[in-house]
Amino acid sequence: MSAPSENIRLISYLCESCKQTRNLSIDSDVHLNRRELTINGLASYIDVHVDKEGKKRHGIKLFVDPNFHVRTNNVLKVKAPQSPVSSGPSIPMPGIKTKNLTTRFAWDSWNRLELELKSERLKFELIDETINEKNQDTDISIVSELGSVSCRLNPIIDDDSPEIMEYMISWITSFCNSIERASSLHIDLIPEVLRYIDHHVHRCITYNDEVIITILIDKATILIPDKKTMEMIANHGTAITLIGLDHESLRSIARKLCEQDKFSMVDIQKILGDELKKGTELEEEEIVLALFYLISMDAFDYKLSYLVEK
Repeated sequence: MSAPSENIRLISYLCESCKQTRNLSIDSDVHLNRRELTINGLASYIDVHVDKEGKKRHGIKLFVDPNFHVRTNNVLKVKAPQSPVSSGPSIPMPGIKTKNLTTRFAWDSWNRLELELKSERLKFELIDETINEKNQDTDISIVSELGSVSCRLNPIIDDDSPEIMEYMISWITSFCNSIERASSLHIDLIPEVLRYIDHHVHRCITYNDEVIITILIDKATILIPDKKTMEMIANHGTAITLIGLDHESLRSIARKLCEQDKFSMVDIQKILGDELKKGTELEEEEIVLALFYLISMDAFDYKLSYLVEK
């Protein structure tokens, strides 16, 4: 469940792309807790809307100051690689940075996955070296709504089920769209969110799943623990079946998060730092899986950084 919206503020700006005046709602708590404000005095947001004709959708990146004034707005554009313009000596151009997605778990739904953030010129690669003969040779390519995030994966499907393939595509599409619209992307948690998706691609994604992905992938999201629910889970656990997570880890995380009145996703690794340092007891994958389950059990209120038209 989302938190009450009594702290909603209205911001307005003239879109540079479609020349429309946009009136948007912004949560003051989320905004004033953005760490970007303390660094450069501005916090970024994404606004996706259609043009005056109601046909073409485009994304705008806004920068808002502490007084809720929009300082700049720029169209989200994919940075295409530059081609040489002369036959003379070329100047080396920065290429796409590649990071490996690391996890201590084996992946069940794909043996290879590449995620590219074109606007950031950043690519993540995950490859399972233990590829068996049953793996399919056909890759699936998925592109986000505005085209700035793409994912290519090689699926593993044991039973020849087109329905499961459709479920997988829906999950990854929602994941790519969440990354595209995140005002401050939590890059460190990308492998862990994919881990949850890996466990659940056999079923249809729900609206609640989409919201949870949105919450976890954006550093600016604020979570407000429901102390009564969190204490009940910490003391007695839950009767639901946990996939990829043991009940004691869930109870341990609930016990620690119950100490917080509210926190943003950017602070989650700091809050659970002591548990992470223990290594063998808690891993980041388990923390993210626990958050998925806790949010789905209404153990948190939350405030998203997404902008909504007023």
